[in-house]
Amino acid sequence: MLLKSSALIRFVLSGILLQSLFFVAVSSAAEGPIRLNETLGLDQGFSLGLVHRTRFENISDNVQVGASDNDQVLAIRTLLNAEYNVGGFTSQIEFADMRQQLADEDSFLKSRTVNTTDFLQANIGYRFGANRNTWVRLGRFTEDWGSRRIMARNRFRNTINAFDGLVIHHDGPNDSHTRIMASQIVRRLPEDFDSQLDNDYKADESSDAQRFYGIHTTLPNLFTGLSTELFYYAIREKDTSEVSTRNRNFDTFGFRLRKLPARNDYEFEIETIMQLGERRSSSAATDRIDLDNRAFFQYFMLGYSFDVPSNLRVLAEFNYASGDNNPYDQDSERFDSLFGPTTFEFAVFGLYDPFNRSNIITPGIRLFADVLDNVSLMASYRHFWLADSQDTWGRTGIRDKTGASGRYLGQHLQLRFRWDVIPGNLRIETGGVYLEAKNLSNNEPKYFYTSATFTF
Repeated sequence: MLLKSSALIRFVLSGILLQSLFFVAVSSAAEGPIRLNETLGLDQGFSLGLVHRTRFENISDNVQVGASDNDQVLAIRTLLNAEYNVGGFTSQIEFADMRQQLADEDSFLKSRTVNTTDFLQANIGYRFGANRNTWVRLGRFTEDWGSRRIMARNRFRNTINAFDGLVIHHDGPNDSHTRIMASQIVRRLPEDFDSQLDNDYKADESSDAQRFYGIHTTLPNLFTGLSTELFYYAIREKDTSEVSTRNRNFDTFGFRLRKLPARNDYEFEIETIMQLGERRSSSAATDRIDLDNRAFFQYFMLGYSFDVPSNLRVLAEFNYASGDNNPYDQDSERFDSLFGPTTFEFAVFGLYDPFNRSNIITPGIRLFADVLDNVSLMASYRHFWLADSQDTWGRTGIRDKTGASGRYLGQHLQLRFRWDVIPGNLRIETGGVYLEAKNLSNNEPKYFYTSATFTF
């Protein structure tokens, strides 16, 4: 597919800019990574950062309903973050441009790939207290909370979740930390496929149709050697003339207990999450039935870090997320991960995305190792079952309401290589996933990606 002339111009200009910055970085490599602050000689209090990533993805034999069996995309993301902090006053504007090339009419894009030319963050804040231990900020923001399974800033996915509202950070006694949030969910626009295919612009917006609240407390010294987290989230949705939702009105609460990794020592993690409330089975305007929502999530991990030059770390993991055990009643037991990414557990989220944190049972093993200087490897092997055989398989859209197909979904192997070519400035990453699907699908998806990330 030919690039439009305007897109081609932008692509060439960005390439020239990044190549220029790259050569500057090479010449400065001996002195450490370069940053725009130092290069531009910004006054004290100002900071400016640029991150650009280009990633090529290819998949064959896809299992996703409605997607092409074979597909490819070039996902391009540019982030420019500016901050000014003086005394207790803070301010931030982060500009984001996330677009695609190579996709065609058979591609499966959605708003996970394209969100062009908009503000990802724009907020002001103030730090209170003698030790500046309470920070309040107002505006648009992105954040990582806890394990990132419910609330997070997306890393691998091309587009990023954002919220409009108020967030408070408070550092308490004994190194405790509490966050409180009251926000509206920012809708990434445009939402229609043709506009996303053409990288069209439409300003993102939020409304009181989708509200999101949360409180998260970390208590690192509640138990000796263990970190404890307690959290609560509430989502409140309603349909309007402009916004169609699943009318999720439920509360999510849970805890996390973990022993942090250390060389030549064991680590472990336990996270338990409950959801209670109401929701609808779809966002269709004709869907008026409120379902009672009772869902559950459980995560266990036991790991060990070896005292070897490769820094070998091995994790044995188990995930359970409930599914809807009867498609014909007025109840829903399907767990909803809300705004938590799944890349760090169930493989990358791009053209390959069959699994999410819903209706799933999956044990697995992961290992991390530094195979060479500035080169690291991650390998993950998992088996997958449906938690309930009558509910939908993750994001695939595949469902056997009779349950006759059984629960076993198959197994996958994921590999990822990272090479910090210029540490702090240029990272090359490549990886892939092979899924041997069973029962609900006999496809064998093969997914490959490679990316380059420039940071200045």
